[in-house]
Amino acid sequence: LIYKLLTSCPGIENIFLLVRSKRGKDIFSRVEEIFDDAMFDKMKQTCPKYDHKIRAVAGDCMQPGLGISPSDREVLTENVNIVFHLAATVRFDEKMKTAMQINVKACRDVLDLCHDMKRLKSVIYVSTAYTQCPQAVVDERFYEPPMESEKMIHLTDCVTDGMIEKITPVLLGKWPNTYTFTKAIAEDVVRKNSRGMPVGMFRPGIGKLNSIHNLSYSRKAALCV
Repeated sequence: LIYKLLTSCPGIENIFLLVRSKRGKDIFSRVEEIFDDAMFDKMKQTCPKYDHKIRAVAGDCMQPGLGISPSDREVLTENVNIVFHLAATVRFDEKMKTAMQINVKACRDVLDLCHDMKRLKSVIYVSTAYTQCPQAVVDERFYEPPMESEKMIHLTDCVTDGMIEKITPVLLGKWPNTYTFTKAIAEDVVRKNSRGMPVGMFRPGIGKLNSIHNLSYSRKAALCV
């Protein structure tokens, strides 16, 4: 996505990346590591001053309000036009509370932030085709969630870690794992919390991606719109 934005949208002034510190590395070191990947070599030829447009913002989906400082929040609400929300934990066996925090509560916090953006034009939320794996055919519409998002958030806030793990198999029902379950809950968050905003959602599937830009990806993904 960053590659495409930098090469196909030369008019972009800034791309704000929400990044968390990890394993002793600060957000700026982590951003440098991203662009050290060989996949960006061709992009650097097309957009040699790309680093002038990249703005790292300290944040963490595990923290309330995305862990964004008041000063950074002000910068975002004053300047951002388009938001892409792709962050998620994709571990199928993730603990329910962790999956709920990253996949559901952080999604809610992103939308809350978007509501405060003065120049907002579009919000793109990335879900997954497997949120609706119990369905034989998945249409381009919202489905009833496995549980209402407000109730599931309240449950995970009130119940201990041990108890939530004990009842997780019951909560999952027809959903095979905490990843698909919480992403389905997140779609309910998008449906309810995005009213009045220009929001789009798509559900990627799984498959082999053959990029027209001849990029080499280690991940497999296919787009289902």
